[in-house]
Amino acid sequence: MKWSVLLATLLIAPLTAFAEDPPGPDWVPGLLTPEEAAEGFYPLFNGKDLDGWWIRGKNKEAFAALDGMLVLTGTGGGDWIFTDREYENFVLRIEYRLPPEGGNSGIGIRARSRGNPAFTGMEIQVYTPGKGEPYQYAGALYSTVAPEVQAENPPGEWNALEILCDGPRIRTVMNGKQLYDIRTTDYTEEKDWQKPLVDRVKRGHIALQDHGDGGIQYRNIRIKPLPGGEGWRPLFNGRDLTGWKVVGDAKWSVLDGGVLQVNGESMTGRSELRTLEEFDNFEMSLSIRPHKKEGGGGANSGVFFRGTGDAPWPRTYEAQCDNHDPSQFTGAIWDQVPASALRAMDECWFHMHIIADGPHIQVAVNGKTVVDYMSKKHKKCPKGWISLQGHDPKSIVDFKDIEIKPIESKEGS
Repeated sequence: MKWSVLLATLLIAPLTAFAEDPPGPDWVPGLLTPEEAAEGFYPLFNGKDLDGWWIRGKNKEAFAALDGMLVLTGTGGGDWIFTDREYENFVLRIEYRLPPEGGNSGIGIRARSRGNPAFTGMEIQVYTPGKGEPYQYAGALYSTVAPEVQAENPPGEWNALEILCDGPRIRTVMNGKQLYDIRTTDYTEEKDWQKPLVDRVKRGHIALQDHGDGGIQYRNIRIKPLPGGEGWRPLFNGRDLTGWKVVGDAKWSVLDGGVLQVNGESMTGRSELRTLEEFDNFEMSLSIRPHKKEGGGGANSGVFFRGTGDAPWPRTYEAQCDNHDPSQFTGAIWDQVPASALRAMDECWFHMHIIADGPHIQVAVNGKTVVDYMSKKHKKCPKGWISLQGHDPKSIVDFKDIEIKPIESKEGS
């Protein structure tokens, strides 16, 4: 946003009372607790339909959304249902309920779209209590790690799972009881024809299995991405501003927990925090938390990339961070492409993922791609620095887990 327009906006904002704010995310009530939303979780299942998922196998009716649940219909010929996106490091929370007669299903983690997710990635077993061998018990890392305790509730009652995947560490908690906390690097021997855990893929889909038993229900499927992963490196070290250059007079501070905060109270002109390194084709991942403004509304910021020249706020690309702009809200590429949906809230961490592959630009917010287009300005700015925006004197915004992964272009440079 231009500085002159910004100042005018600040002057008239109290009069308009942000009456034209875009509607907030409709997936929060009933799908996340306020604490989870503030911590950075977001739903994988919206409770209404299968948006964000795809069904493998001949029977596309094997899974359905019903009354806020993702259910196995038992119509036969089912296989697996996968998230559209892949995940590497994360905390997954999910609840399931078996019908009174019991049943068999599974939760795939780091699952590949081809082959059996239980063995390309890993499967957390969902099964009738007490049935099978220990490595088949409910909550087991199927065929590999048996639960240390049996914590499942009887069929007909809900069970709550929390699954942590963080590099080689895999931990599963059921109904508040830890089942195991292992490292895949300790599992190096092949079992029958199955790859050892150490050799399985490190990134993949979340998936749910149709094992032929109808009436199994899932709900409250939510995830919090974690930093790290193959090929990724931090842009911000969590301690100081090494590798960055302050431009302008906004205040940049490093807070406890590796949080980078911009406070615009001292601003008299455009400000940003700029990387010393330049990038062309890359994936970028970060978490952002905009504060509410005194007097109403929320903070404004942005992520500039492929920046050029000496002046702040370059006319290249800016991934918007503003939950109150009615037409260019969070995730939009400012002044170029609007975001398709608002997926963020003030005072809550949200996850942003940017892919810049030649002229192909994508932005995802909380797991959903909201911008996907071919840029016409690529030849003018194929490479440049990345910067975080200090937007205005009333905006305070937090950043953390800022990472980048250079990529080979699929689109050409």
